[in-house]
Parts: sequence; structure tokens; C-alpha cells
Amino acid sequence: MPGPDEGAWLETIALFEAIREGDQPAALRLLGTSSNRYAVIGGLLSMLSIFLRAEDATDRAKLDRFIEASHRAGTPPAFGARPFLPPFGS
Repeated sequence: MPGPDEGAWLETIALFEAIREGDQPAALRLLGTSSNRYAVIGGLLSMLSIFLRAEDATDRAKLDRFIEASHRAGTPPAFGARPFLPPFGS
């Protein structure tokens, strides 16, 4: 996978921020309009590995629990779909 150029790196950061904010439609739009989608995805994987290594250093058990919960939860909803949440206090 080719390394990100400066423009792709800025798109990668914007993608990471959109995902962090839970704005999946914006993340999908960014990927859909990127001129170097593979570099952006490669950059995102690099950012995630850095983030996860730092997180792993502080609390490995938290990441292990997240992975276990992901396995138990099964296949996630379609990208951009929002789960139904009942009103607070129900």
C-alpha cells in the first residue's frame, strides 16, 4: 500500500476526527471523494496502530474487553446506520 502524501495525510486526520465524533456519513463522504483512497486508508491504519499501542500501554485489559465484546456482539450494522436507542429513562 503506498504511503500517504501530504494531502492524503490531511484527509486521514479529517477521517479520524469524523470517526471519533461518530459522524460516519462525513467519514464515508470523505472516503468517497478522496483522490487517493488507499493512501488515506493506509494512513488511518497507521494512526490506529499508534493510538492502540498507546492505549495498550495504559490498560491492555480494556482493549481485550473491547475485542471480546466485539466478538460477542456479532456483525455491526451497515456503515452509517444508527442503532435504535430507547428514550432515556424508559
